[in-house]
Amino acid sequence: MTILLRCLLPAAIGALLLPVAVAQSSSASSSETTNATFVATAPTTLQDLLLQALQANLEIQARRIEPQIHDDRIKGAWGVFDPTISFGALYEESERALNQRDFLGTGQISRIYDENNERFQAAFGGRIPTGLVYEFMVDHARLDNTYNRRALSLYGPEFQSNAVLRITQPLLRDFGFHANLAEIRLAKNARNVSENEFHASVLRIVGQTMAAYFEAVFAQENIRVKQQAIELAENLLRENRRRAEEGKMASIDVIQAEARVAEAREELILAQSLLNQRRNTLKELTREEFDFDSPAMIFATDNVQLPIPNLDREQILSTVFTKNPSYLAAIEGAKAEDIRLAYAKNQRWPRLDLKATFGYNGLGHDIANSFNDFTDRSQPDWSVGVSVSIPTFNRTARARVAEAKKRQAQAALNVKRAEVTILSAVDTALRDIAAARERVELVKDSLRLAESALDAELKRLNTGLTTSYNVLTLQKELSQARSRELATVVDLNKAITTLHLIEGTLAEKMNIVISN
Repeated sequence: MTILLRCLLPAAIGALLLPVAVAQSSSASSSETTNATFVATAPTTLQDLLLQALQANLEIQARRIEPQIHDDRIKGAWGVFDPTISFGALYEESERALNQRDFLGTGQISRIYDENNERFQAAFGGRIPTGLVYEFMVDHARLDNTYNRRALSLYGPEFQSNAVLRITQPLLRDFGFHANLAEIRLAKNARNVSENEFHASVLRIVGQTMAAYFEAVFAQENIRVKQQAIELAENLLRENRRRAEEGKMASIDVIQAEARVAEAREELILAQSLLNQRRNTLKELTREEFDFDSPAMIFATDNVQLPIPNLDREQILSTVFTKNPSYLAAIEGAKAEDIRLAYAKNQRWPRLDLKATFGYNGLGHDIANSFNDFTDRSQPDWSVGVSVSIPTFNRTARARVAEAKKRQAQAALNVKRAEVTILSAVDTALRDIAAARERVELVKDSLRLAESALDAELKRLNTGLTTSYNVLTLQKELSQARSRELATVVDLNKAITTLHLIEGTLAEKMNIVISN
């Protein structure tokens, strides 16, 4: 399997993938003062990360091998129909005393019968998908014994040759393509399952990479928000200290401002920790090796909003049940049980085989003469008949049919369970998208109101109509509102990504082609 990533992701997130100069990201690069130092490099885009994940993710590399393994198994299953060639040679020497009847029946030549024989055999045979077993055998023997050593014997030694074609065609058990190709059909089915599971793994890794990327963008921007919160808190602290020195403010206001600065710095440390965690998550998803000293990734932060998909439920469900690879794998699993049941039913039949032979034999004073002797026959040797074998109780075959029926029912339940799980996931994703869209609009209003409230409260503080504590509270609420604004965009993007993942269209939406 090879995975090709087209050059561009959807236009709606194209701006997200445009390279941004490091100078334009100075606010992000200056944010990490305690845990990491940014290296002057172009911001990492979602396109970069997806390409790296598809090429270097270890799970994808491992999963990619699985369909190839099943290809080998399919080839191996066809091998039962490969013809075989066999050769054999035997030398035998014996000496025995003849009993009275044999001695008299052979003309009283000798009481001791001695023979030295050489036998050679070659055969070509195999089986075809109808169940017919064929064998073409040629054997030759050089017979040297007490009788053909006599001067008046016809040949001394004798050369005996045979050419025979044997066929056996099952008429009940093991008859037909369904019975004889069952293993191959199961191998192909397993290959289809592994391919769907591989596709599901690729989509899951793509989804995880996108989610981690959106969270990393949030974390990076949230650092800027927390730095702004620190700046606001420090400005107020300086102003409170000045007013306290002038006797216009109590010392408790200074202490409260100092506490808010410490709290804001703690929030910055947590934001930096989250960014480091998401960077490591992306390294796990997109790297073959983990490098402790690799440069810290910075991320483009413009226009991270994914386009809102069509939320028509019927259309989504129609897409899910034709493209979701996990559901398709469950369907293939049910098909495998159908194959096993059909084979088990075939094995309940008695064995009724049609058997036939056709051949020639010859005798001569050398090898060539023994084969030429075939033409002296008025007709070939042949036979035709049937053999029947009927199990008395047939408990093994009946038990396997019963087992196959139960496995078939089990597979149907697994398909139904997959359907219920998918329907629940679709409903959850649709609700999450709707909720996130509402939150995006609400948090914008919340942010606008928080900014207005803080501006008004600062003016009131300057006129002595409010306390520093109220200003600190509004500063904290403004910082939280800014963080929520970033978080709601991430939640909306993750909900959209999840919906595409459930549909099985995430690769299509991201312009990723998974080809064999």
